[in-house]
Amino acid sequence: MSLIGGPRLFIALFPCGMALGILSILVPLCLVQELGGTLVDLGIMKSLGTALLIPASAYLGSLPDRYRRAKPFILLSLLGMSVTSFFLSLASSVLAFQVSYVLLQLLGYLRGPSMGILIAESTERGCRSSVLARRNLSEGLGNVAGLAICSLTIGLLGMRELIRISSLFLLISFFISLISIRDPPIYIERFLDRYERWIDRVEAFSLNLTGEGRLSRGFETMWRREPDMRLFGIGRALFAFAASNAITSLPIFLLSKVGLQASMISTVFLVRNLFASLSYLMAVRSAVDGGERAIKMASLVRIPMTGLLPLTASLTYPYSAVATAALLSIIAFSWSIYAVGVEMLTLSFANPGSLGLYDALSMVGDALGGLSGGVLPGVLGFEAMFLTSSCLFLLSLLTFSIGFKRGPYC
Repeated sequence: MSLIGGPRLFIALFPCGMALGILSILVPLCLVQELGGTLVDLGIMKSLGTALLIPASAYLGSLPDRYRRAKPFILLSLLGMSVTSFFLSLASSVLAFQVSYVLLQLLGYLRGPSMGILIAESTERGCRSSVLARRNLSEGLGNVAGLAICSLTIGLLGMRELIRISSLFLLISFFISLISIRDPPIYIERFLDRYERWIDRVEAFSLNLTGEGRLSRGFETMWRREPDMRLFGIGRALFAFAASNAITSLPIFLLSKVGLQASMISTVFLVRNLFASLSYLMAVRSAVDGGERAIKMASLVRIPMTGLLPLTASLTYPYSAVATAALLSIIAFSWSIYAVGVEMLTLSFANPGSLGLYDALSMVGDALGGLSGGVLPGVLGFEAMFLTSSCLFLLSLLTFSIGFKRGPYC
């Protein structure tokens, strides 16, 4: 039985999601609390990890199409992440921790486009969005489980031991994927998609011809424009800039400004990720138009929600924790629909072998956001950091809206 679309999809990706959930909260906290790093060290580490991916992503993202195989690269990513996260737990200096994290980012990226291409080549276009959503749901629920482990055991086991446990989860995911994943014998599904879209448009054209040979009303909505992929790439970069800028120092903001303990921070992120995971069930509906509506909706939601995060510091516990969890849950919902929308649109309209180029544009924004997310709160305060993210989400919304309207006629 193939991994794609079946129950093994959940079984294989769930342990990986658990590991990523643990690492997402412990990496910044371990750097600052355990090793004595600063917010600037955190920003440099995040931005450097992404900056190195910018030139590497164009090559790494093209490997599955070049060799017509995705399974080897998924396995390499999982095994490499397992080994690297183990060394991350052993790091005794800020520099060693930063180097391990950067390597972890490089190896982790390889899994993303490889899994996306494997799903695209193994499923028909009509059911692809539901498979992508189930994949994200599997990892998301794993994230929730990983954060639950953090909340319950961080005081007992400590940060380093939990990072070592995440290495074990990645290794488990590697062995399950080794047994379960099957590459399709021929990579042809996305090639056929292009012809299917043209057939759909010809059918729409014929259906809108009247008996007198004229076009009926509403034909413009049937004969749709393809998105301007250049503006789509720029919009992704702006969105990634805003998201990375807001999330890089968020655990430190919750620790130092809101006054939450490490275990409560893990609980807040647990609630957020649980909501995000369940949101993938709704993401399929939002991506029915190819992903355009989902992308714009996600950008719109994040503009006010990110701007409200600084207000949680003025609340007393436990209201501060509840308000933070509520805001982050809404932001997480926007990410769920955005992730499915972006992947649907990219797999549908990007040329084969070019997925890494769009990821590279996103990583440019991610790297800039990682750096600003460490520098801005240290220089101007957390309020300036969140306000900057809100403005960048607004710019990304405008860019997406223009790109989806002004693409060339199909």
